[in-house]
Amino acid sequence: MHLRILVVEPHPEDALFLREVLADIEAERHWGSWVPVQAVHAAGWEDAIEALALEPVDLILLSLASGDAETFRRIQTAVPQVPVVLLLDPADPDFGLRLIREGAQDFLARQNADSQPLAHAIRNAIERHRVLSASRACATIDSLTGLANRASFLTHAERDRKLAARLGRRWMLLLAEAIDRKHRDLALIETADHLRTLIGPTDLLARIDDTRFAITVFDTDELSIEAAWARLHENASVHHISIGAAIFDPERPVSLDSLLERAALDLAPSSRQSLVTSH
Repeated sequence: MHLRILVVEPHPEDALFLREVLADIEAERHWGSWVPVQAVHAAGWEDAIEALALEPVDLILLSLASGDAETFRRIQTAVPQVPVVLLLDPADPDFGLRLIREGAQDFLARQNADSQPLAHAIRNAIERHRVLSASRACATIDSLTGLANRASFLTHAERDRKLAARLGRRWMLLLAEAIDRKHRDLALIETADHLRTLIGPTDLLARIDDTRFAITVFDTDELSIEAAWARLHENASVHHISIGAAIFDPERPVSLDSLLERAALDLAPSSRQSLVTSH
């Protein structure tokens, strides 16, 4: 195995530091065996495109100023087959979550870009991107609603659960189901369309079985999961959609399967339909 990593960093001192960290990753064998790591530096978007045109890379390590989503989008459009790990300001994790929804594989605060966390992020990003690329070769979209299907949801939701644990943030998983099932396909399409209007830029929405949808919501500075629950539940009730929720607490982490089971129990007709701390 040989890793060629493109480091997109406008500041020469920071670029040198990152190259030294990558050299440490190679020397310290964070993958369990010796893996040669070749770092290529680009100062910005134009240099990155030139470097990518010369030789393919296995991963892009992209340093972004707060709010600079355009550079990521350009790179993502140019080389969608290459996984991207972002380096961001430590005070801006919500920005990182939004870009993950747009296709970034992971993000780290610049201050945490030491050899061990960076090696972990790189390894997971490459492996996850391979899984997602293989999944895209199969059907990952529900043909009726146009939403992600169950397989796609499980891949992304598991990443979100691990990300919530790493960030020390709560994360909510909801299951939604149309109450009226007389005209099933029409009800599913209408439910999907309505749920699309309720989710935010960092939320995930998918159809996961014949009648149910799944939504995931991060607890953010802009909107707490309690406020998100209240908004979703109030609007869903008006449109005859039943919702059940489960909360991931980083201090008491549980598996994705457990969260799905809890949300399914909360979705049951006898549920109180309230957000409680025991989830």
